[in-house]
Amino acid sequence: MRTDSSKMEPLLAAFAERTRTSDGLAADRSPMPFADALPVDIDEQATGPGQPLDLHDTLQARRSSLQYGDAPVRTDLILRWVREALSRDADDWALDDDIGPLEAFVFALRSEGEPAGVYRVTAHEASFLAPASAIGDPELLGIQREFADAGGMVTVCANLDAADSWAGAHGFRLCAVRASMSLYDFHLRCQSHGLVGTIFGGFIGAAVRNLIQSDGVTRHPLLAATYAHPLP
Repeated sequence: MRTDSSKMEPLLAAFAERTRTSDGLAADRSPMPFADALPVDIDEQATGPGQPLDLHDTLQARRSSLQYGDAPVRTDLILRWVREALSRDADDWALDDDIGPLEAFVFALRSEGEPAGVYRVTAHEASFLAPASAIGDPELLGIQREFADAGGMVTVCANLDAADSWAGAHGFRLCAVRASMSLYDFHLRCQSHGLVGTIFGGFIGAAVRNLIQSDGVTRHPLLAATYAHPLP
């Protein structure tokens, strides 16, 4: 089937558009800090049980799951895998100075080894933000309440203000691609170690606004994933 190129040109031009729509002052604004955050040491040598699958076998065995076992998940491993995914993003794209680094927030609902609660992770560090009691009813975090049955959830955030100041809509597209790649990096690592989960669109903004200081501009959640042990 032949495609009329004249009809495709406006669409392709829109994807190349780099005109910013912000006031261009993103460099003067920063995401809200977490004054009470407690640093968490990430054990770089921590390993999961058994021998993980390689990428080929992981992709062959991967299934999106909304059925979860009740066993708690080792949060030290989750924090390590998230940090490694963000570190690879920073190295591969080399855009942190232009549109800001990605951040991730781990909602450890059933945790082993670390307190249940909310954690912040960057390419360089991890910190504990709030206990599980601050989350309230986890079913109210998202539209699909079955996500709250998981051992935990991870969401990846970006600075849309900086992205727009850098390259307009193209900056947002790159943030969305980076967030997706990082989250799938983490998700596949979980799958390779025998955990289950699924990718989903994210949390209700108002539900996590205070927990992760998300203003929807300098820090905006783009994509999320669940993780858990499989049903026995």
